[in-house]
Amino acid sequence: MGLFGVLDISAAGMDAQQARLEVAAANLANAQTTGTRGASLYKPLTVVLHSDMPKGAQSVAGLTADSLPRPVVAQTVEMDVTPRLVYDPGHPDADARGFVAMPGVDPIASMLDLISISRSYEANLRAFDVTRALLQRTLDAGSHR
Repeated sequence: MGLFGVLDISAAGMDAQQARLEVAAANLANAQTTGTRGASLYKPLTVVLHSDMPKGAQSVAGLTADSLPRPVVAQTVEMDVTPRLVYDPGHPDADARGFVAMPGVDPIASMLDLISISRSYEANLRAFDVTRALLQRTLDAGSHR
C-alpha cells in the first residue's frame, strides 16, 4: 500500500469535512434569521459528496491506497425544508396573523452534525499524522545507513 495514497485519502477526507463544517456553521448562523421585506428566507444548505477514483486506478479489488476512491465535494445545495412558523406578533416581519417565518434549520441536529464533522476531521488528521510520521521514520532510517 502506498503511503502517499493514504495521505491523499486523508487530505480529501479533511477537505470534505471542512466543506461540511462551513455549511453547518452557516446553517446555525442563519437559524434565527427572517426573510426581510423583499428578500427570500434562508434555506438550509447541505454538501453533496461523490467518490472520485484516482488517475490510473482500475478497480478497488487490489485494495491499495492508490486505487481507493476519494471523497470529493460535488456541490453545495439548498435543502427543501418547510420554514418554521413562530408566533411573534411584535416582530417587524410578522404576517397578518402574527407569525414569523424562520428557516427550517434544526439547531440540535446541526450541533450533532458539528460533533460528527469534528470527529471525522480529527480521525482523518490523525491518520494523516501517523502516515507522515511513518514516512519520516522511513527517511530517517534510510539516512542512517
